[in-house]
Amino acid sequence: MVARRSSKKDAALSNGPAQTTAVLPAAVEKIVTFHLGGQVYALPIGCVQEIQQIVEFAKVPDDSPAILGMVNLRGLVIPALDMHTLLGMTVIEHTIDTPMIICRSSQGLVALIVEEVDDVVDLPEGCLQAAPSIHSLASRMLGVCRFDTGMVFLLDVDALLEPVELPEAEGEDAP
Repeated sequence: MVARRSSKKDAALSNGPAQTTAVLPAAVEKIVTFHLGGQVYALPIGCVQEIQQIVEFAKVPDDSPAILGMVNLRGLVIPALDMHTLLGMTVIEHTIDTPMIICRSSQGLVALIVEEVDDVVDLPEGCLQAAPSIHSLASRMLGVCRFDTGMVFLLDVDALLEPVELPEAEGEDAP
């Protein structure tokens, strides 16, 4: 990842001293924020197709504990993954109100199950900093952004799913 020195304007936007910021593709201007284990995470809006409440999923035999099963998304059967497991957190029980973020990845559509979806927010120019290399999720993050409400970890959906071998999607819209 290429880094650049942030300006005073960038420092003001990030509410802190000038620091090295991560350079993102120009397309990442908005993010979808969500909660897991008391922390706020985000995904670039460009990879998010939709957000909906959890639906019943069919369990499939699989070696990956992150794959909860397959869900039917209007005729397209896609894998449902537990974000707690993907991030090495303690798994929580899902309720009817649990949200799923339907994302496009290099492996196809996936349903990422999270605790709570917050909002779609603008990513202030220059606020994104490279994730500290000592952070256990650094290789799966696009960076870290500091907002007035706290830190937001911006995840890279393809890097997040890299260690998981996903079952093939089936249905009328399958690739």
